[in-house]
Amino acid sequence: MMVFFKKRDPNRERLIGQLNQIGSAESPVGWERVVIVHVGGLTDLGFSKSSPHLLIISSQGRGVFDCQTGQKVARDYAEKGDWFNPQQLTCQGIGPIASELIQTCGIHGGGLPWGNQFGESIELHSPNWPVYDLYFCSDHQSPLITGAAGFCCKIDSEHLRACGFSWCGHFLVSANSSDLTLWKKQNSNTPTA
Repeated sequence: MMVFFKKRDPNRERLIGQLNQIGSAESPVGWERVVIVHVGGLTDLGFSKSSPHLLIISSQGRGVFDCQTGQKVARDYAEKGDWFNPQQLTCQGIGPIASELIQTCGIHGGGLPWGNQFGESIELHSPNWPVYDLYFCSDHQSPLITGAAGFCCKIDSEHLRACGFSWCGHFLVSANSSDLTLWKKQNSNTPTA
């Protein structure tokens, strides 16, 4: 019988200790949480490139949220259809974004921007795997840089399916299989897209 021992890695321990020193926040400085929504069976999502809307795809159809207010502005209960292409990671919008083909991310792959034009970024790390922690950082910092804790905060901790900034950089989303959280940047003359 062979017994395997995990080699102690001091650098890994240092990084975990550093990540554990970063505080949690409901919203990053300069941002406000718009809404937390329960969405059962959430699989994928995507931001409009032409308006401040977020498209959600779930096992129960599609929904569209206004990123400024957090209000649901459109809903389609069709569970399947040619409106979603999981290989191309695109979904036809509904309601105010009905004419737009939305790039998606989630369980089928894809991704949203992890940074914006304001020097802000997000990073996923899992010091307590399999749970992922979502860190928000400003001023081009990273939670893995020594001394950057003052520029970073943990804004979510969950089995995340999708996260990222909108294409305009003024909105941020984090989602798991049952909930999504949407933030918007404060005092920034938020554009329509």
